[in-house]
Amino acid sequence: MQKCINLFFVILIVTLNLLSSNASSQSISYEVAEGETGLDIIRITPSVPVGYKFCRFEFDVPPKEVLEDDEGYIFSSALDEIKVTLYYTLESGDCTAATSAEISMYPRAHFTVEFDSELNSLASLKRVLRRSSSRIDDNRFEDIGNYRFFWTFDEKMDPKPEVDFDANDLSLGQYPNVYYTFPNGGEYEITLKVVDITSSVTSSFTRIISLNPVFESDLIDFEYIPNVFTPNESTNNFFTVESSGTSQLAFKVFTRSGALVYEHKGNIIKWDGKNYYGTDLPTGVYYYIIDDVGSPKNYNTAKGFFYIYR
Repeated sequence: MQKCINLFFVILIVTLNLLSSNASSQSISYEVAEGETGLDIIRITPSVPVGYKFCRFEFDVPPKEVLEDDEGYIFSSALDEIKVTLYYTLESGDCTAATSAEISMYPRAHFTVEFDSELNSLASLKRVLRRSSSRIDDNRFEDIGNYRFFWTFDEKMDPKPEVDFDANDLSLGQYPNVYYTFPNGGEYEITLKVVDITSSVTSSFTRIISLNPVFESDLIDFEYIPNVFTPNESTNNFFTVESSGTSQLAFKVFTRSGALVYEHKGNIIKWDGKNYYGTDLPTGVYYYIIDDVGSPKNYNTAKGFFYIYR
């Protein structure tokens, strides 16, 4: 059997409390990958309490194929929910008398939490929430087919992500991918609901993500500030400053004579070398000031110079 996997994401841990005095909790983690001919490959990893052993899985919908080597199971991608029953017993016990618990998997509504590929070194709280099964890379309405997406965000996510295709036509649903900088570290509960408008079948998937950037009690320096950049090149064409993404930063650029030519406030600094009017600044030496204007402050003020080369 060909095992052609286009996408591979390590995703979720779902934890259930057992109705047993001998065990405290159990869980599974599962990975969703898009396989050939519209099939979903789901890899399941069991987790059972200390002192117990895994016995087997059973499904309410039998898989089309089983990949024995790594607990991979191939299902139709049309499934909204798959109920898997996890069987386990004491390490010294017999699996014919195993304890069981039913856990639901939602391949259609499953989503990953990823770093933004362009900004992963710039902001530790910048994330992409991406629908993973039959992955849709762009937030274009023409790409979502018969699916409609609806996100429910944690109340701590303020301001809320902007995700509506059209705020005046809610029937169009929301983006399949969410690009967002979280306001702070901590735990956030997020739900994705997916509706198939041809059948009105709905699946819903909730996960809690934990983000925890750590700052010491004293202010810290910025990790890296470039001293040269080349805005006309295919690489190194932005003046970027690495930071956590949690602080409000004020960035100012001056000429050698002291004239202010650019100013910006935001959680990250990513500048294309243009002045207020969108005109390219010429080759030369420029001075900068970066202030952390948030409350509380995390960074020391940075001052210095850099060279633009075109």
